[in-house]
Amino acid sequence: MRILTSTLWLAVAVLPALTSVQSGPTAAAVRPWRPAVISADSAAALPHLPLRAVDAFWLPHQEELVYTVRYGFIAAGEARLSTQPGPSYGGRPTMQVVGTGRTTGAFDWVFKVRDHYESHVDKSGLFPHRFIRKVKEGGYQMDREIVFDPSRRSACTQEKGEERFQVLPDYCQDLVSAFHYARNLPLDSLVMGGIVEIPTFVDGKVHHVRARKIGEKQVDVKAGSFQCWVFQPLVKKGRIWKDEEDLTLYVSADARRMPVLVKSNLLVGSVRLELIEHHVTPTAPIPQ
Repeated sequence: MRILTSTLWLAVAVLPALTSVQSGPTAAAVRPWRPAVISADSAAALPHLPLRAVDAFWLPHQEELVYTVRYGFIAAGEARLSTQPGPSYGGRPTMQVVGTGRTTGAFDWVFKVRDHYESHVDKSGLFPHRFIRKVKEGGYQMDREIVFDPSRRSACTQEKGEERFQVLPDYCQDLVSAFHYARNLPLDSLVMGGIVEIPTFVDGKVHHVRARKIGEKQVDVKAGSFQCWVFQPLVKKGRIWKDEEDLTLYVSADARRMPVLVKSNLLVGSVRLELIEHHVTPTAPIPQ
């Protein structure tokens, strides 16, 4: 079941990998690296740098995406991604983006999962101010919070009463904040075979998640029929996946850039994440 939840959240978070374009049909794996830990005083002494503003293509006022998770032919869980207005940081308004995951049915009896991922995303710059992760998977629990200081390009991880300060790459994302950043990229102009990537801060390390655009396809799911771009995230083979190309992501080729379907072949079995509901209240009319 840990494999199931790992696949679920990699799948939900993999859309943020669509950030910067590289040329060529392939890309070498990039090892994650752990930024040096610095003191609180050193973090506070870092210079203030200007904050970016990006031209947003799609910013919902409120939105909810609901997915069913299947392990083989068995309905094993449910995932939700919801967006609503969030708190302001230094006068900058945010979107509160929450991802939740839970097991259902027989899986819930065997290995109960209740996961909560939350990010406060700057509406103007589409970078994170705060990230909250609360995980309950069987007997395992995690309660972690990351406070980002985007002007100083640093982050403070708070867990079990301890704090850890680290310097990050410019506008490094968390697992959830990159979701809306990716949706505001010109994915339609990315050539087939093009590689995209984003630096993402996970578990104290910076991961360069990469994906390749491999085609377009009409996809039929419970939520409807969607023309989709097809992306193949480059995953690490060995522990969960047999090959680097065992994860496929289908993204709606429209203004909303919704993850519609995720299919993953595992070392044991397969997982399918399918959009079953989507609700939205946009800040402006949906572009045609």
